[in-house]
Amino acid sequence: MDYQIKPMLAEHYEEVYRLWNKIDGMDLNPLDDNPQAISKFLDFNPDLNYVAVAQDRIVGVIMCGFDGRRATIYHAAVAESHRGLGIGSRLLAQVERTLKAKNITKGRLLAFKTNETATEFWQKSGWTLQTRFNYFSKSLL
Repeated sequence: MDYQIKPMLAEHYEEVYRLWNKIDGMDLNPLDDNPQAISKFLDFNPDLNYVAVAQDRIVGVIMCGFDGRRATIYHAAVAESHRGLGIGSRLLAQVERTLKAKNITKGRLLAFKTNETATEFWQKSGWTLQTRFNYFSKSLL
């Protein structure tokens, strides 16, 4: 199947959001994953977010942000119908090339422990599962 990797734009939001909602293990937050928040994120990280497009349809997405020290990958997903075609690997390779060109030395991401597909993908892609850290979060609202 033929597909293209393109920069993610705010106009892609609705189709990307539909894709996210079809992915098992995807945890969306209405405060952070609404059109305005995603648009702001894309503006802040204009060259670190990509979509895969096949037959004029978004079939994959990877979002990445850089805080000045580390890069963080968010909401990477490939449509179930298009898995096994190398789309996730190509999206990740594009992000990693961009990060290396910016001299960013470390990336991180979170995947739910119950999402075995994601865990397998990230490990096969050379990412190391960290077991020595505790992850903390706090709502600031």
